[in-house]
Amino acid sequence: MKRYLHNSPSLVATACWLAAIFLAAGCSSDDDSGNNNDNDDPKPTFYVDGTTLKDPCGDVVILRGINKMSVFDEGDSNGDTYLPEIAKSNANCVRIVWQATYSNGQPASIPQLETLIQKCIALKMIPMVEMHDATCNLDGLPAVVDYWTRTEMVALVKKYEHALLVNIANEAGDYEVTANAFVAAYKTAITRLRNAGFRTPLFIDAPDCGKNLEVLVPAATALQAHDPDHNLMFSVHTYWSKMAVANAQPTFIKDQLDAAAAANVPLIIGELCAFGGWAGIDAPDYAACGDPGAVDYKTVLEEASRHDMGYLIWEWGPGNGYYHYNPPVLCPGMDMTTDGTYQSIVNIPVGDPTKGWIRDVVIDHANGLRKSAGKTAYMERGFACE
Repeated sequence: MKRYLHNSPSLVATACWLAAIFLAAGCSSDDDSGNNNDNDDPKPTFYVDGTTLKDPCGDVVILRGINKMSVFDEGDSNGDTYLPEIAKSNANCVRIVWQATYSNGQPASIPQLETLIQKCIALKMIPMVEMHDATCNLDGLPAVVDYWTRTEMVALVKKYEHALLVNIANEAGDYEVTANAFVAAYKTAITRLRNAGFRTPLFIDAPDCGKNLEVLVPAATALQAHDPDHNLMFSVHTYWSKMAVANAQPTFIKDQLDAAAAANVPLIIGELCAFGGWAGIDAPDYAACGDPGAVDYKTVLEEASRHDMGYLIWEWGPGNGYYHYNPPVLCPGMDMTTDGTYQSIVNIPVGDPTKGWIRDVVIDHANGLRKSAGKTAYMERGFACE
């Protein structure tokens, strides 16, 4: 079964960026515009209030959930098995990985996507749909927006806008993307989506394949002001390897999230994983699956929780790997499950060097899913206000 593991940026550029990034300071903002619900009337969608996501009834939602590469799951295409299993983890959100075509090049079925959305709602989990086609490629963003603004996709979003979150594009932009280019591209995307009738919160991933908050933090203010609904949230994918962080600045993770919080950026950790970081200049890309690419997920989890930032764990699995090799190089440390079942997480021995992090972030950690993920009354009532 073919799956897709996020592309990595240039290793040399990543090293240079991480070595210099600590010199940049977080940008603060005096713009407190937001989609505030100052009356008792329910909103038609989830909405952003300052740095907080709220449900249509006005209750705060802290996203704590799981990524699932649904478009690549050919064995359970409608999520009949894996979505109920994900629900057992206590996740309140599923980030549905989608793209315009399947692995075989055939067009992906929008009715299939609708089925996945319906099942998430029935299981009282917020469906977040993301488009994967522009991964690490800002030039691919217009085509992604073309897909979103197809008649059938607009109808789908409007039909489920009371429960849906829209992640415009996965990790659009590589390490060379400038702040000006990023802002310009997403201003156009926001305008097109709002003009098409999208009212949901729009989630925007950081560039540099999801990792660069130094671009995203200052861009967030301009983009939020540009959005006529002021209904944007932002996402960082924390593939910051322990090795790279140690070489740049030991307090890098704390400093990065502190800067985002100080700038009043409504931010989530869109992909939280213990592997997948930069493994070194001379290392093959698949070395990110082992110790050289290990990420200090505990610090990410604890610092994000300190700021009430949500997180989505990467990825339910199985099937993470590098498929441009023959044979493919699999990455089991990034698969939360071995067979798509919650029980396979329960069975992970505490402290297991490859998969112990998964048990920790789902079951054992105080800020993990089982102990901290919550659902609002709106969600518990089947996504309805009283």
